[in-house]
Amino acid sequence: MANHTIISNPKGFKTAVLRLIIYSALIYLLAEFLKWNVQHEAVSNKFSEDSAVEYVQSLLLLLCSIVFLYSSIKYKPIFPLSFALFAFMMASLIREQDAFLDQHVYDGAWQTGAFGLLLLATLLVYRKKELFFSNLNNFVHQFSFGILLSGIVTTYVFARLYGRKVFWMAVMEAQYARDVKNVSEESLELFGYALIFIASVEFYLFANAKNREIELKTHQGQTSFPISA
Repeated sequence: MANHTIISNPKGFKTAVLRLIIYSALIYLLAEFLKWNVQHEAVSNKFSEDSAVEYVQSLLLLLCSIVFLYSSIKYKPIFPLSFALFAFMMASLIREQDAFLDQHVYDGAWQTGAFGLLLLATLLVYRKKELFFSNLNNFVHQFSFGILLSGIVTTYVFARLYGRKVFWMAVMEAQYARDVKNVSEESLELFGYALIFIASVEFYLFANAKNREIELKTHQGQTSFPISA
C-alpha cells in the first residue's frame, strides 16, 4: 500500500500573499491616478487622446513589450513564444500612437509598423513552429497565461463592447454625456493593460524558472525538451 506523506510548507501561501499585496497596490495606484486625472485635467482634455490616461496606457504597453523582448533575448528556449508576445504588445503600442504617426509621419504609418512587426513575428514563429507549440502547450497551464488572457479579453473585447455609444445612450437617455462614456471605457482599458503588465512579469518569472530547470537537467546529464509539458 502506498504511503502518502503530506508536507506542510507555507512557502506557496507566502508567495500568494506577496503577489496579492504587490498587485493590489498597483491597481490601487492606478485607481488613485484616475481620480487625480479627473480632478486636475481640463474638461476638454479628460480621457482624450492627449490625456495622461492615454500616456499611462502607452507606458504600460511599452513596459510589457520590454519584458517580453528581454525574455526572448535572455531565454532562447522560449524565444518563439516570447517574441510573438512582444510583437503583439508592440503592435498594440504602435496602434495607440495612430494619431501621432498619421500626423507626423504619414497617413497609415501605424498600419505599416504594426502589421509589419506582426508579419515578422509570424515568419519567425513559423520557422520555429515546433518549439513555439511546445512553449505554448506548457504556457497555457501557467498562472501568467490566465492573467494575460484576462487582460486581453478585458482590453480588446469587453472594453470595446462596453464603450459602445448605443449602450451608453440607452443608459443615460436624454442625459447622455460622451465624457462619461469615455471615462468609463478608458478606465476599463487601463485596468486591462495593468493585467497584461502583471502577466508579463509573471511570464518572466515563469521563463526564468524553466530556464533554471533546463540548466539543472543539463548539468545532471539528463535529456529534456525545452519548455515542454
